[in-house]
Amino acid sequence: MAYDVVIVGGGHNGLVAAGYLGRAGLRVLVLERLGHLGGAAVSERAFPGVDARLSRYSYLVSLLPRRILADLGVRLELRRRRISSYTPWERDGRAGSLLVDASDERRTASSFRELTGGEREFAAWRDFYGMTGRVAERVFPSLTEPLPSRTELRTLVDDPVAWGELFERPLGEALERRFADDVVRGVVLTDALIGTFTHAHDPALRQNRCFLYHVIGGGTGDWDVPVGGMGAVTGALADAARAGRGGVPDGV
Repeated sequence: MAYDVVIVGGGHNGLVAAGYLGRAGLRVLVLERLGHLGGAAVSERAFPGVDARLSRYSYLVSLLPRRILADLGVRLELRRRRISSYTPWERDGRAGSLLVDASDERRTASSFRELTGGEREFAAWRDFYGMTGRVAERVFPSLTEPLPSRTELRTLVDDPVAWGELFERPLGEALERRFADDVVRGVVLTDALIGTFTHAHDPALRQNRCFLYHVIGGGTGDWDVPVGGMGAVTGALADAARAGRGGVPDGV
């Protein structure tokens, strides 16, 4: 059988490509060296006799645009992750935890107040993430459009403060200026440093790029939990790809 396109690798990116190419009328073959599709987006039944499917590697969905799901007819149930972070702390004989509840601002404010003894840090937190939320709303749709130039992106962001803090200068400068508490700074920096080998003041801005990946998802910054684990994402993408004209043979 002759194919128009051969895709090497049956991870989520390969499956999305197969879905679009199949719908464009091309015959597509996906080659995957493992015995299953999905790459790092897979689930596993970790407990014998219990029908609970747990994500094995990647475990949250944020950078998968809804437009792709709609274009390919992907059927996938995502649920919002309510608790963004939980950070135990101990200082001056006191102990507690900094809880960020995405659905209850008063609960989050109370947690900040317990840590810092005042209102300043939470007000700074709300202002900072209000800014990143506006950036997310403006920038995320561009991920499915032609890559904008630097000038076009700056115009799209339309916020000189956000552009300077997130795109031009090391993120650590903004966090030290905005936040006084090191626990709060650390929570913010988690999204900038996790998975990277860098630091808050890296002049190459690797931390800024990592941070932006974490806060622009879906145009809101939310990280959603797929029902059925990441394997459900792979399964839905594979079904959508097979529904295209070319089809996607498993484990080829």
